[in-house]
Amino acid sequence: MLGYMPAPADFKYADVLASGRPVHRQRDVFAVKHSAMSLSKRAKIFSPFDALKGFTEAVEAKDELYVERIELSEDECAELNNIIADLQELVCNGSAARENSITVTVTHFVPCFDENNDAYGYRGQYVVTTGIVSCIDSVMRKTITVDGKRIRFEDILQIEMK
Repeated sequence: MLGYMPAPADFKYADVLASGRPVHRQRDVFAVKHSAMSLSKRAKIFSPFDALKGFTEAVEAKDELYVERIELSEDECAELNNIIADLQELVCNGSAARENSITVTVTHFVPCFDENNDAYGYRGQYVVTTGIVSCIDSVMRKTITVDGKRIRFEDILQIEMK
């Protein structure tokens, strides 16, 4: 019998089936070459397989909400420039930045970098970064560095000093 089904009369391996499972002695040549598989390795055989690697992440990325960049008014830009100028005086060099340890919360725009998303290139998300200001480059790069993260001035929506 094969499982719960009787073997067909012309079954090619009826003699092997009738002999049953092989029994090996402990030091048998076969047992030495083919030792029993450990339970941890055996468990890996039954682990789930992701045939479409990255597909789940791609679908989840489509669920992210992206918004258009908010354009600041002239007054808001002037206020933001004043805050950046004040911060620059406090962190004018590395030792002043370490000594003053100015903590800020910056709300800034991060564009969508997923080329497969409809928002790519013109929409993004607003992210809040909180940390200590280590550098302000208002000449070349026009960036503020908060906890090692460089943020462009043009992406900043709001800065709050703590």
